[in-house]
Amino acid sequence: MSANKDGVWVGEKFNRKEDHRLTTGKGRFLADLSVPGMVHLTFLRSERAHAIIKSIDISAAEALPGVIAIVTGEDIKDKILPMPQPVVQPGLPGRFPKHWPLAVGKVKFHGEPVAAVVTRDKYIGADAAEAIVVDYEDLPYVGDPESALEPGATLVHEDWDDNIIFEMGFTGGDTVESQKENDEEVEKIMQTADIVVKNRFRVQRCGVTPMETRGVLAEWDDSDGMTAHITTQRPHIDRLALSDILEIPSEKMRIIAPRDQGGGFGVKAPFYREPILICYLAKALRRPIRWIESRQEHLMVVSQERDQINDLEVAATKDGKLLAIRNRGIADCGDGCQGVYWGFVMPFLGAVELPNGYTWEKGDVKVKVVVTNKSCLSPARAFGELPTRFAMERSVDMIANRCGMEPAEVRRKNLIPELPYTSVCGEYMDSGDFIKVFDNLLDHADLPAFRKEQEAARKEGRYIGIGFGLGVELSGVSSELMVPMENQPGYGAATIRLDARGKAIVFEGDAPQGQGHETTAAQAVAHTFGIHPNDVTVTTGDTGTTPFGSGTIGARMGSYFVSAAVDAADVLKKKLARFMAHDMALSGATEDDFEFSGGEIIYTKDTNIRQSFRDACERNIMAPINLPEGETAGLEHTAFFEAAMPMIAFNADFCTVEVNPENGQFKILSWTTSEDVGQIINPQIVEGQMQGAIVQGISNTLFEEFIYDENGQQLTADLENYKMATAADVPNMKITHAPTPCPHTPLGSRGIGEGRPSDVPGAISNAVCDALSPFGIEITELPLRPNMIWRKIQEAKAKQAAD
Repeated sequence: MSANKDGVWVGEKFNRKEDHRLTTGKGRFLADLSVPGMVHLTFLRSERAHAIIKSIDISAAEALPGVIAIVTGEDIKDKILPMPQPVVQPGLPGRFPKHWPLAVGKVKFHGEPVAAVVTRDKYIGADAAEAIVVDYEDLPYVGDPESALEPGATLVHEDWDDNIIFEMGFTGGDTVESQKENDEEVEKIMQTADIVVKNRFRVQRCGVTPMETRGVLAEWDDSDGMTAHITTQRPHIDRLALSDILEIPSEKMRIIAPRDQGGGFGVKAPFYREPILICYLAKALRRPIRWIESRQEHLMVVSQERDQINDLEVAATKDGKLLAIRNRGIADCGDGCQGVYWGFVMPFLGAVELPNGYTWEKGDVKVKVVVTNKSCLSPARAFGELPTRFAMERSVDMIANRCGMEPAEVRRKNLIPELPYTSVCGEYMDSGDFIKVFDNLLDHADLPAFRKEQEAARKEGRYIGIGFGLGVELSGVSSELMVPMENQPGYGAATIRLDARGKAIVFEGDAPQGQGHETTAAQAVAHTFGIHPNDVTVTTGDTGTTPFGSGTIGARMGSYFVSAAVDAADVLKKKLARFMAHDMALSGATEDDFEFSGGEIIYTKDTNIRQSFRDACERNIMAPINLPEGETAGLEHTAFFEAAMPMIAFNADFCTVEVNPENGQFKILSWTTSEDVGQIINPQIVEGQMQGAIVQGISNTLFEEFIYDENGQQLTADLENYKMATAADVPNMKITHAPTPCPHTPLGSRGIGEGRPSDVPGAISNAVCDALSPFGIEITELPLRPNMIWRKIQEAKAKQAAD
């Protein structure tokens, strides 16, 4: 039991337990799963963005050998309940469009599933789908959210009176009177402030793209019911939703998220329409059915987020004190047909988090989310906040420029000095030290030295710049926010079972997709018991064996799930201590008089009295006689962890760039971060999370963009046209830490995997503007590409020449 440092595993770089099977080709992803008699499902997807379905001719497809069944929306609309269903309908004041797994009556975006073909193999499925003939009658394409708001605009959903799916204000209280009074106070500040910057910020439609696409393998058994393997972040939510919508008793519904998933990043968190149909057909046909999404399907249908316009005004004093914000956000939701999030929950949270880590006297923040004939927005890392944070971080730099101050100085001056704190949009920030984190970053930036280097470079005709960004991020999502936002609980849950050989099995209801849960949880539990992480096994994502969990979302692992696991381990640890005190007749000994270390339980008042962890477990499980009074045998416990209030993490970044003003090309020279993740469990895993998030932020900022033509045809449904960052585009990264342990979690840990990319666009854009400050350009839209920078330089040169 070679325990490291006597069982101190929290804070140690321990190699990921998952990696051996993954790097030796022994991982088992959904596409590796197969069962006897399995058949394949292929979707025929709409070629039109908005059209009435006049007829669907399946006769040629049905005649092909190997075709088992073909279904259309008309075939299933009276056999499957429509969405929405309560379990995947948030408590927010939005609209929830009625829809089925297949289009009924009309299609609303290019790529919407129109028919499904079940075949002997996937090749026949492709041929059969191609043989189906759909007769469409085109309708006007609704592609621009502002046009969709105009009176008389074509309706995406005919049973609505307009195209607004969600509309909300976030400031001024709960009454119309208080909100009006607040808005008037903000207007007064805007009229009297020394400095007001007002800009329209646009962020394109982009998102995150997991290496593994979505998939389902569903099998029905009359005795056991439905067993469905689904690439999902939320198996327990999927189980309840599928049970309700297919009217299958919940005890007959088992969802298993494969132990190995090739990324999720939010994309696999919604309740999608495809699993509904596949489970329905598996039961109807009495055949196991598998569907593996193609990359083209994936890029047409999911992985699309961001897509916001933010008209942001920021007021400040001439010495850089931030006073008030006013924002009018518009988000392009797509068709809104997606369970749990409905396309508008992301912009909702983005608006909540607009104020970031700065102090404000007042705010007036409102958002409208509009449906269009595009794929529904699906969640992506930096959930809803990447567009609003881009707007905020750029605006802070603009304020600094107007004041003649360093942007870093303005940031530090306006950081929230003490927590807890509630923002003008109602976001509660529980703990941490923002100034400590930012000062750590400034130590690494050495601004005076950089400014000298910048001045020397300009004399040589070189333009280098430095840009800052910072972000308050969710550290898990408490029930206080999750229940209204998603109609689901936020608590973390873990079951721990000790066996008679001193080994621990941890059961987690959430479903990881590469974050390292098996390793991090094993370290935390091993640390608590004083044993080796290799003596801890973590089982995840099987609704038949694990406690209920709302899913791997919102950085819940490092905050909520690990805390539940540590609490469960602590209960069992105390039980073992009580048994040992009884067996060794240690009169007056309490649970706190025992230390668990190096695979032993040691009586701290006499360290010669000790027992191996294995023997203690065996005695409890295998020899349940002469028990302490009131005790029972067995070493298994389920714990639920819920923080009293929402928890946060905090990060700050700077990057340096060099820009060629002749063509707008630029290179990111360096990237440095300062992180507060509380008590770090595994530094190696945390660093990997940070690096991956920054790469995703760089990719969103510089490259990624889903493009629709004037008819709503999606032109970027392959990786040739949907460009993502590669290793060649990424600078060296220096990850530093300035942690403050979270007072609300047993280890002091925080989660930071969720929102981390959000400040990347602001940092890069600020650096480019800083490099080109002699030209006075300001960047207000993404993606940030050389042609746009070159154009702004030419406009600035022309203006300077005219002046």
